[in-house]
This record gives sequence, structure tokens and C-alpha cells, in this order.
Amino acid sequence: MSTLLLFVLVCFSCADSAKILGFFQFPSLSHQIIFQPLWKELSLRGHEVTVITPNPLNDPNLRNLTEIDVRFAYDLLVKQDLAGNLGKHKSSVSKIVFIENMMKELVESQLHQRDVQELLKYDENHFDLVLVQALHPLVYIFGAKFKAPVIGMSSFEIFPEFHDAVGNPTHPVISPLSGILGFEGKLSFMDRVQSVLFNFWYRTVYYWYILPEADRTVRKYLGNKVPYLGDVIGNTSIFLVNGNCIVHNVRANVPNVIQVSQMHIKEKKPLPKDLQDYLDSATEGVIYLSLGTNIISANMSTRIRDVIIQALSELPYKVLWKWETDYLPGQPDNVMTKKWIPQQDVLGHPNVRAFITQGGLQSIEEAIRNEVPMVGLPFMSDQPNNVKKLEDFGIAIGVDHKTMTKNQLKTAILKVAENKRYKDQVRKAKDILTDQPLQGLEKAVWWVEYVIRHQGAKHLRSPAADMTFFEYFMVDVAIFLMCCILAISYVLVNITKLIMSTRIQLKRKVS
Repeated sequence: MSTLLLFVLVCFSCADSAKILGFFQFPSLSHQIIFQPLWKELSLRGHEVTVITPNPLNDPNLRNLTEIDVRFAYDLLVKQDLAGNLGKHKSSVSKIVFIENMMKELVESQLHQRDVQELLKYDENHFDLVLVQALHPLVYIFGAKFKAPVIGMSSFEIFPEFHDAVGNPTHPVISPLSGILGFEGKLSFMDRVQSVLFNFWYRTVYYWYILPEADRTVRKYLGNKVPYLGDVIGNTSIFLVNGNCIVHNVRANVPNVIQVSQMHIKEKKPLPKDLQDYLDSATEGVIYLSLGTNIISANMSTRIRDVIIQALSELPYKVLWKWETDYLPGQPDNVMTKKWIPQQDVLGHPNVRAFITQGGLQSIEEAIRNEVPMVGLPFMSDQPNNVKKLEDFGIAIGVDHKTMTKNQLKTAILKVAENKRYKDQVRKAKDILTDQPLQGLEKAVWWVEYVIRHQGAKHLRSPAADMTFFEYFMVDVAIFLMCCILAISYVLVNITKLIMSTRIQLKRKVS
């Protein structure tokens, strides 16, 4: 009986399985750890998953998973100087130009990889679903190649063109692109003006240059028989966007733009013995310092490094610092460095009092889940705005790394570590973040399989996605109404003139 039951379950699983292709191109672990649990879970559920990634899991137990390793993309990224080119001192225009050039180079380099080239030779009906990391239109090359529904995914807020693709409203004041514009907190009048002008400029550049250029590149690889790339992007079934109400503005999304947060949160694992002993012995408390995967602590300027070292050396706590080289100049006695640290497991240790972070979204979610208040040292992109949101919520203090002094940093760390208010607030944030009907990975898997079951999600498509600019903003209606008002006004004015003229003539006859 048990054998028969197993056979039925296997047959049922196979009947529901699908061939899925994922293209997660950006070489950054903080991005990839969002997607890794999804492709792992999909393969465990019986789907045949092929993934292009710079961070393969290389798990021999995942028999339904084929990973195409493009880790060479990290070498390209190292040359890009993300912190310098995406820092808040840079203009929004220069950031967009940088992102466009960087993403095009990264994607094209991966398209030249031998196994990726083989994928492009497959039959157009080979895959049942395509997943793409929606950072650039060129990633939709696989949507153009294969006749399959496409799901766009992002580890942070998506760009305006992808909102446009599904008719999602992009109010430039309510939902500004803060990571590009460098906004922090509530917008001033001039911020609002800048955001409106930027939206017009960005869409002009995207639709008249970036998208046509990407379309030409796609045709270089696939020939001219493929549909226009803009139409492929416009047929995106759903977008799965990593976001949460603690860090991001609440926005009105159409049904096929779905927030999925905390996808990368894992069950706690035992720490390596040296870390376990170090944290256990720190009965006075531990401060954990990590600037993520895109900001390399060892590459900081000497001034910033020295300020941090001086502040840490005067703390009444032990410090665990993710430092990427073998030697930290002037390392204080209370500081332990490690090239790699299992961050989620460390944050879960009861002796960790505060987390000094660059303000990346994944690090923030990990800290909140483990009820650890933060000190923010933002460097680039959305980090300054993220840290400001944390400050507003009362779970962090932000410090400007360019102008900070030893005393400013030290005071911020002590206040966050010792003031009970920050600990209480981060517990409230955790309650809000985790009070969901489905957790991030469960939600993402459900929606992916929903698209597979229905061969897309056209029934969720907003009518706004198929409207022109003039139709959506009712420009034609406004012009028509203005013409009507002018015509009526013209008639009324002439009737009034005629009446007045007639009255004058009558008066003259009477006189």
C-alpha cells in the first residue's frame, strides 16, 4: 500500500512539474541570497530548474537543478567602483548612465558564456517559465527567445520602466526613486520638483535610447524574428519585489506586483567554535560590524578606518568585525576580525547588543528578525534612505561616514546598545515584519506556481499597461474638455455681444 501511495505521489509531482529557466545576473551575494532559496525550493518541489548565476549552490542533493556558473562577472564588478559611482554625492543622471553601461556589460559578458550560448539554441518551447532579475531590459532576452510566461524579480525596488510594463502607478512624490535621487526621509519642495523632472527625463532616456539599444542587442543574438523587446517586457506576468513597510513607503500596487520580503531568512545553525566561544565569553555584550558584500571594509579610506578603530577601542564591549584581509592596521584588543561571518547566526546570539551596518535591505531584515538595533553607516544607492527610515522608526541611529568623528560614532553605538527604547522598538518592528499570512519564500513559490498553473497571469493585467501616455494621464480628455469650454465660452461671448449690440441699437431707435 505504501509503495502504491509513493508511486501516486511521484506521478502527481511529475505531472505538475515545469521546466523553469532563471537568469539572476548581478554578481553580488546580497542580491543572490534572495533568489537562491527560491530556485532551491522550486527544484525540491519537482520542477526542472536551470539557473544562470554567479553564486551557484553546488548542492549535489538538488537533482532537478542545473546551475550555469558565471562567477567571472565578479571580476567585472570589482572594476566598477559601486560605492564611488552610486554614492549620494553623485548626480542622478550620472548614476543612471553608470548603471546602464555596467548592466549592459555584465549581461553581455554572461550571454557569451558557452553554456548560456547553448541555451539560446534550444527550441522556443523548451521552457514553461522564465524568471529574470529585473535590473535591465536586456535580461528579457530569454523572454524573447522562449514562448513562456516571464516573472520579473528584484531584491529591491524596481525601476520605473518595469512598473510601466504592468501599469503600476509610479507617483514621483509618493514613491520617488530615492536610491538614485539620493533622498533621505520626507521630501522637501525642491526634492519633489527634482523627482518630477527626473521621472520625465528618465522615461525619455529609457524609451528613446536604453530600450531600443537593448532591442538591437537582442536581435544580434536571436535575429530579427523575435518580437520587440518592449513588448516582451510588457507581457511580464508578475513582478516579485523584495520590500517591506518598515523600510519602504507604502504604495498602491496592481495585483501582479507582489511584495515578498525575508526570502533569505534561514533557520539558525550552530556557529563555528571560535565564534561561539568569543560570543559566549562576551557577557558584557558584543557589537557586530559588517558593511555587507558590496562595501569592502578593507578598501575604506584611512581616515574612515581610523575613526572607526578609535571609536571601537573605547567601547566597553567586544567587537566582531567582518574584515576582508588578514591584517587590520591598529587592531584594538577588544576587536576580533573575520573574513567571512555567518551573519544571521551571529545576529541571533543573545550577547549581540548592536549591529553597525551599511543599511542594505537584507542586513536590515536580518537584524530586525533577530531583534538587534542598528547603527547605520550608509555609503551608496538606497542605503541612506533605508537608514533614515530606520531612524524614523526608532530602531537605529545614522552616522555620515564622510564627516563622522570618533565621539559621534562612539556615542551612537553606546546609545543604541544601552538605551532600552531601541530594543523595544526593534521588537515592534519584528512583530510587524513577521505578521504575514505567508512568509516570503512560501509566498514567492505560491505565485511562481500560480503563473505556471495558468500559463501566465494576463487576467491580473491592469488596463493602464496598454494605455498610451496621453490616455493614461487623460491628456486627450483634458484637451477635449478645454476645447469644449473654449467653444462654449466663444459662443456665450458672441451671444452676449450680439445681445448688447441689439440693445444699444434699440435704445438708439427709441431715442
